[in-house]
Amino acid sequence: MSVPSPHGALSLPEELVVLSHLDSGKVRSTRQTAIGCAVAELGELALRRRIAVRPRRFTRFGVEVHQRGGDIHVLDHRPTGLAWADELLDELRYRSVAERKPLPLAKWLDFRGATPLAVHRIPLVRGGVLRRRSGGYFRCERHFPDPAARTALIGGLRAAHDGGQVFDERALLLSDLVEGVELVDDLGLTPSWRGRVDRAREVGAAEGLRDTGTVLGAAVPSRRD
Repeated sequence: MSVPSPHGALSLPEELVVLSHLDSGKVRSTRQTAIGCAVAELGELALRRRIAVRPRRFTRFGVEVHQRGGDIHVLDHRPTGLAWADELLDELRYRSVAERKPLPLAKWLDFRGATPLAVHRIPLVRGGVLRRRSGGYFRCERHFPDPAARTALIGGLRAAHDGGQVFDERALLLSDLVEGVELVDDLGLTPSWRGRVDRAREVGAAEGLRDTGTVLGAAVPSRRD
C-alpha cells in the first residue's frame, strides 16, 4: 500500500504526514499530528519486527484488566536500513537498558515531542510529495500534498476497508493511526470501516502487531485535549 516517491516507498510516518495535510496545506492540529508521527515511527519499527508496543494488563479476581497506555519492548536491534529508524532504535535500546525494563510509551512520546513532524516533512518536501510555501509575516507556513500521492494513499485505505484488496499489516496500522489522528471524516471513509478494521485485526495480523496497533492508535490525544 506504500506510495512510490523519488526516495522509494514512503514509511508509515511519511504516509501519515501526507494524509494529515489538507488541500489547504494545513493540518488540523500541529500537536496532534506531531504525536501521531511519533507513534507512526514506532509503528514502522513494529512492522519491521524490531519492537512491540504491548498493553498493560493484569488479572484481578480472575478477570483481565487493561490499564491505559503501554510499554515499548525492543525485540531486535539490528539495523533497518532507514537512518531515522536506526537512530530511534538505538535510543530505545539505550533507554530500556538504562531503566532495566520496557520503556513506557508515554515517557517516549514526551521525549520525542514535536520533532517527528519536522523530521518527516523534510524528505517529503525534497521528494516533491509535499510542496512548501512560506507564509510571509502574518501567514503560517503551509505544505501542500501531491494530489496523486495523497489520492493513492486514500484509495488504498478505502480499497482495504471495502474488501477490494488484502488488508495487510501496514494498512491495519495506518488505519489505527488515521483513527487516532481523527482523519476518518477528512478522508471520506465509510461509517462501516471500523468493523472491517476489527475483522482484519483478528485474521490478518500477528497477535503482537494487533496489540501494537491498538495501543498506538489510542496514544494519540484528541484535538480537544
